Amino acid sequence: MLDLPSLLFVGAFRDWVIIVTGIIIGAFFFVLLILTVVLGLLAKALLGKVSSLLDESVKPLMGTAQQTADRVKGTTSFLSGAAVTPVVRTYGVVAGVRRAVGVIAGLTGAGGPPPKR
Repeated sequence: MLDLPSLLFVGAFRDWVIIVTGIIIGAFFFVLLILTVVLGLLAKALLGKVSSLLDESVKPLMGTAQQTADRVKGTTSFLSGAAVTPVVRTYGVVAGVRRAVGVIAGLTGAGGPPPKR
């Protein structure tokens, strides 16, 4: 059986363990709080750097890409108007003249199939 002094020692030891554990847990949460604040500030600074990088580098690039796309669009419309459309019209006229000559010469009927090449 346990005597009174050993019971007092066990009770005091238990109290000290509870106090030290509370201090350790409090210190752990305090350090965790400090780390969370520091990480939040670092994340905010990183987002600021990324935002400034986008403003300085990517936005001018996007503007240049838009200008290039507009120039390509203008070039294709110019080529379509200056080169492709006249060729298509000329080919249409030549095909129409060939068909008319074939019908007039009697090589093919007006409703018949076109001549084979």
